[in-house]
Amino acid sequence: MGVIRKNIPGADGKMKKFISLLKTQINSYYGISAIKYKYFVEKKQRWELDLAIFGIVVGVAVFLFIYVMQLEGLFAASIALNQPQLMLAIVLFLGQIVTLIFGFFWVISVFYFSDDVKILLPLPLQPYEILLSKYTVILVNEYAVLALLLLPAIAIYGIGTGAGILYYLIALVVFLFSPVIPLSIDSIIALWLMRFTNLRKKKDFFTVLISILALMFFFVFQYFVNRNPQYTDKDAVVDFLIKNADLAKMATKSFPPSLWGAYAMSDYHSLYGFFNLLLFIAVSLIFTGFLALSAQKVYFKALMAGQEIGAKKKTVTLERSMKASGALKALILREWKLFIRVPVYAMNVLPVAIIVPFIFFISFVGNPQMGLEKAVQYTSSPTNWFWVSIVGLLVSLFLTGSTSLSSTAFSREGKMFYISKILPISPSLQLRAKLILGSLVSIFVILPSYIVGWYIFKIPLVTVAITVFLSLPGVLLINILGLLIDSARPFFDWDNPQKAMKGNVNVLFTLVLTLLSLIIILTIIFLLKTFNVSEILIAILIEILIILADLKLYSLTKDFATKLYFEKE
Repeated sequence: MGVIRKNIPGADGKMKKFISLLKTQINSYYGISAIKYKYFVEKKQRWELDLAIFGIVVGVAVFLFIYVMQLEGLFAASIALNQPQLMLAIVLFLGQIVTLIFGFFWVISVFYFSDDVKILLPLPLQPYEILLSKYTVILVNEYAVLALLLLPAIAIYGIGTGAGILYYLIALVVFLFSPVIPLSIDSIIALWLMRFTNLRKKKDFFTVLISILALMFFFVFQYFVNRNPQYTDKDAVVDFLIKNADLAKMATKSFPPSLWGAYAMSDYHSLYGFFNLLLFIAVSLIFTGFLALSAQKVYFKALMAGQEIGAKKKTVTLERSMKASGALKALILREWKLFIRVPVYAMNVLPVAIIVPFIFFISFVGNPQMGLEKAVQYTSSPTNWFWVSIVGLLVSLFLTGSTSLSSTAFSREGKMFYISKILPISPSLQLRAKLILGSLVSIFVILPSYIVGWYIFKIPLVTVAITVFLSLPGVLLINILGLLIDSARPFFDWDNPQKAMKGNVNVLFTLVLTLLSLIIILTIIFLLKTFNVSEILIAILIEILIILADLKLYSLTKDFATKLYFEKE
């Protein structure tokens, strides 16, 4: 061993340096040290951690309950076709395609928009070391997602076929390598794209566009699946796969690594399976090696290109340069630019405007069994305006709570919040700008759902007008709640824009309060209904209560915001 070390000078040192860098990256990305200190040393607000864990456990349990039932049907169909490996191939294919499509978004964010990039650049580190450490952080994220998709399928196949311990060992290896090829492809594309697309605005636009197109692809795919009126239970899944076995095989063949991994697991006791396993691992390592070479060649150049500023060829006149803008308008524009210039922020908010209308369309137009005709008969009648409007109100509130824009309004400024504190502008005006922008974006997110709902369900315009009348104060209410929470406990200590939203527990709190608001509104309505209060009077009372809540909560939010702006560092 000593001879080998001498023949490879610095090999151990480089590996130790890389491992140290990787530990630092993982610690920084997930805030492990901060979590340990806050919740286990200081033992402050431990309930936040408990609530987050509870929410995750419940969500995962519900998902697995539904998902496992579908997998059992898929496995039964594979057995009926005498091709049990087909289930593994399909699930592995879906997992890798999810990684390929959505991984691009994560790669752009972590590689190029992390604050620690500026710290790492001057250090004696090679480009490939920095990039591979970040790449590994993304891999850890992907493992969490793929664990939900792949591990249940691996278990169902193993139990169903009575596989031995060797199967599970090989399945573990396949699982560990499953995201490597798609994520390496994403990373290589991102590296070379960023190298030659040196305008930051174009990068941001391209990232948002790719992510939105990816979402649209998945929903269009789901439409073509859901339009078949047959698969409403597990037996129908079996029937569907038997009838479409060639389609499933063709889909998996379009991405060969999925088949390699599936055959490695299903034929684990043969040389053929071992060959597929070696092929799966070898190609994964080749892609990783090419990624390291690409990183060494272009990563720093791409980072430098991202710092370049292109001059806009505009004619500047004295009148134009001296044109003044109102303080409120300037603040709203500032908030808008802070939001739209970072793809992570935009992709956490704007896709909601696409997802919900697509769900409406897929569920009712794509699937005749959803009872569209009966629903239209009810919603198109002007006499049913009350419940249609209430449903519209509840949907509006939920979509607003899902945007996470207002609930991160202060947190998104991060360590640059001190700039807002020294501006010669009152905290109340800055708060108003955040509220206006949050409300406008919420309306933009809700509007497509209104249009699609009106078109599909033939809702009378009078009912639509009443829904809008009820919903506007409700949109303000949820945005105020988000601002209240974020001003009371802002999260400024992040080094990646993604953490400001995805790692911000204020988003969860706002969503919980949104759901609580829905429950309160429904409770009030049912109580008033039991006393035979007219629907018109109920609608007016709900509107008045929401407006009163707006005024009271906004006053409280203004107090918290003022305290935050004048708080000493």
